[in-house]
Amino acid sequence: MSRIFGHDAHFHAFAKALASGRLHHGWIFAGPRGVGKAGFAAEAARMLVDPDNRYASMVEHHTHPDIIWVQRLPKEPPKEGEPADPDAELKRSIAIDQVREVQHSLTTRPSMGSKRVVIIDAADDLERGGANALLKSLEEPPVGTYFMLVSHASDRLLPTIRSRCQVMRFDPLGEEDMRRALQQALPQAGGAEIDTLVRSGRGLPGQAMMLAGMDFGAIEAIADSIVASGDPTNKLRHKLAETLSAKSAQASYEAFLRFVPVKIAATGRAIEPARALAAVDAFHAADKLAARAIGLTLDKQAVLLQMGNLLAGLHPRG
Repeated sequence: MSRIFGHDAHFHAFAKALASGRLHHGWIFAGPRGVGKAGFAAEAARMLVDPDNRYASMVEHHTHPDIIWVQRLPKEPPKEGEPADPDAELKRSIAIDQVREVQHSLTTRPSMGSKRVVIIDAADDLERGGANALLKSLEEPPVGTYFMLVSHASDRLLPTIRSRCQVMRFDPLGEEDMRRALQQALPQAGGAEIDTLVRSGRGLPGQAMMLAGMDFGAIEAIADSIVASGDPTNKLRHKLAETLSAKSAQASYEAFLRFVPVKIAATGRAIEPARALAAVDAFHAADKLAARAIGLTLDKQAVLLQMGNLLAGLHPRG
């Protein structure tokens, strides 16, 4: 628990439910991308399958046999004998075959104890067939099996899945928790870099860590200028497109796509109520576009120009 900041109330609530002996078998951890939901899920799973913390390394490296992680797979699987590439391009969705494979594994007993946890990160990535297959397991869960669904947009999950799960919502961290989280995750970073990441991350440590080591300040400044001016000549939008569409800028491109919805949300909270609805619409559009652009091979320049349009729309005369 000490490695995760800003979610103490959630841990207390989960620990209380666990101690009561009436822990719900299905959980949805909902909130913005990068807020720490997957880390919370891992720690909550450890509390279930390894309460004495004897196998912390296995939990941390996703190798504990009683914690099953379900995530999008690489488009090109590693060759036999080669390690997985953490930067490999991933498939668009979590396939139904992955869910069925998990269901097959649940026909046996847990390996190291009496409990087992299935973590789906993210449940938003389930293809329709996979979501329907998961629903069957949620309706009749095996004894001692718990499901934890990480969701960045829980309103998009099947209503039947939501109705069978306990929902725990996560909000962005405060500045002090952000600073502590980043200092622990990035011990080599200096004070000035931490300050920049705290500001750019806007309460989302995962978002901030994606930006670590990048010269993201200049890109953020362009985004700020687009919002402030409305970019009437489209000059700033084209500058962004040229800067981030290069193959060598892939990491910055993906970081920018994650950043825009956060930027829109932060801006929306500060504008007058009459324009707030437009900001909400822009947030959902940017969040959806970011997910599609990263999951699919969309034209980068077109995506970046569209993101720029959403930012420009936040200007009072946008």
